[in-house]
Amino acid sequence: MTKPTEAYHRYELVHGDDADFVAYQRHLGDGVWQTFSTWMIPHAACD
Repeated sequence: MTKPTEAYHRYELVHGDDADFVAYQRHLGDGVWQTFSTWMIPHAACD
């Protein structure tokens, strides 16, 4: 028998009006995810 693989980290993409964000999250157990780091992806400037 093999044990099912559980995800211990994930990346989440969040869309905003002026920028998008990527959040790195770790699984703490019992369905709880904690964000450890975020990166902003700015939108291109419109003329």
